Amino acid sequence: MLVLLVFTEFCRDEFEAYMIYSTLSRVPFIGRYYGEVLRRFAEVEYGHYMFFKSISGCGEFRFIRFKVVLYLILLILFGVTFVIKLLERSEFNAVVKYRSVNVDDPEVLSRLEGVIKDEEGHERLLIEGIDERKVRYLGSITLGISDSLIELTGIYAGSLGAFSNTLITGLTGLLAGLSASISMAVASYIQARSEGVKNPRIAAIFTFTAYITVAILLSLPYLTLLNLITAFTVMLIIAITTTAYMTLYTSVINNRKFTKEFIETTALILGVSILLYITGTLVRKFVGIMID
Repeated sequence: MLVLLVFTEFCRDEFEAYMIYSTLSRVPFIGRYYGEVLRRFAEVEYGHYMFFKSISGCGEFRFIRFKVVLYLILLILFGVTFVIKLLERSEFNAVVKYRSVNVDDPEVLSRLEGVIKDEEGHERLLIEGIDERKVRYLGSITLGISDSLIELTGIYAGSLGAFSNTLITGLTGLLAGLSASISMAVASYIQARSEGVKNPRIAAIFTFTAYITVAILLSLPYLTLLNLITAFTVMLIIAITTTAYMTLYTSVINNRKFTKEFIETTALILGVSILLYITGTLVRKFVGIMID
């Protein structure tokens, strides 16, 4: 009875995998390699589903569409490499689950071992197709985003004690972001050249683009809103959302824990913001200047 329940769960997992692979294989921007690979995977996963169905008697499942749509959304938001890493992780987890089952029937055991080999083969093919260039330059992108978030949120927090005009504050942050993005790009170029594992020009472009993109996003509340506190609050929400996005991406790509990294980065952003807000307030009190 227990084995039957376990095989019903496996049946559902394989049907989900079939639906996800077959849907993703038809997405135009998944790429030719993954389009063909996922089409083949879908056929194999359907065979696995039929095998588990023959034992457990399971049928098609509801709510599968939600998971398929979720993967499509993740593909749009995070790109192909992120989704492929998720699929690779799911293949690994499937192998672990299948190996944990004790089966007495020799024929069923032989079929199950065949399923395990298929899943391990899928895992290898997924890893082989990952665009290593994107992974290799992930450090340059992370450098630009994290530095921009911490530096500019600090600048905007400090401006609360010195500025009263949102437009001036936004332009100040944007100009600071532009100059800092150039300096960070140069630093990234020099670092990549010294390491010798990345193209320095591409590393610099990634760092500059990441930095200036965040700088523009953080300046938008100040350029569109009139109240300084409201603009600062919206800016912080954008900063934390960007942090969550980037942390989730890097944690999946590098197989790290999301929660710990997100809390650490958010704490740094808020800590720097509080410190520079206090500094800006003290400067205004001692100097006695408030820029309107």
